Amino acid sequence: MLGIFLASIGIMSAMPQEGHLICDAIQEKKVVQVGNRDFVQGTFEGIPVTFCLAGVGKVSAAVTATILRERFHVDEILFTGVAGGGKETEIGDIVVGHTYLQHDLDLQPIFPEFYIYSLGTQTLQADQDRICKMMAAANRFLNSGISFPDLNILEPKAIEGIILSGDQFISCPLRHQDISNRTQKVLSADFHAIEMEGAAVAQVCKELAIPFVVVRTISDKADQSANIDFPLFIERVANQYSLGILKEYFRELQLP
Repeated sequence: MLGIFLASIGIMSAMPQEGHLICDAIQEKKVVQVGNRDFVQGTFEGIPVTFCLAGVGKVSAAVTATILRERFHVDEILFTGVAGGGKETEIGDIVVGHTYLQHDLDLQPIFPEFYIYSLGTQTLQADQDRICKMMAAANRFLNSGISFPDLNILEPKAIEGIILSGDQFISCPLRHQDISNRTQKVLSADFHAIEMEGAAVAQVCKELAIPFVVVRTISDKADQSANIDFPLFIERVANQYSLGILKEYFRELQLP
């Protein structure tokens, strides 16, 4: 099975609740420990993969993405998990990131706010082909009839949008609005998801010239209710979304 496909795909999630069903679904498992991380090699839907729980935050995500590329030679990286929402997203929606920005990166006054010195830009974009495939996978998953009425998730939607990352869990409406105000000066639009890893993975992938895409399920509104909504959502919903969307994505890769 491993010899059929030349490409190998790296899969990342931050926490076990977001990715344990993906890990459980990997066949022909081989676990390789690098530092304090376990990298699970095998096949997912018949395609060679290396899966790892990155941990929380930009540094942890960047370390994991770098190891996936340099040690395991993956040909693309997919990150799946949960995120706080923006003004156009609701709990249960799926955001496939086309643009990524680190909202806590500030080199002023020497350089503009959010400026990535090594890449000479403030924003990063995912590969359009991966975006299209992941959007199609997310829509197929949602069209299968996904809903959680008791969590008020009735008609979730998939959005191609903007993902912000920073090393803070946002649960204050004033902080949320401040980030929105500052980033819109660069983005000319409001963000759709806010989390702690995606833009760091994007930077590593851009620096190492590897395709990537991040897909996030909105678990909370990044406001005062975040500490209440988040634990319940991630336990009941997040892992099902992650597994279901990636299965759809990988099944399309096998089509002629």
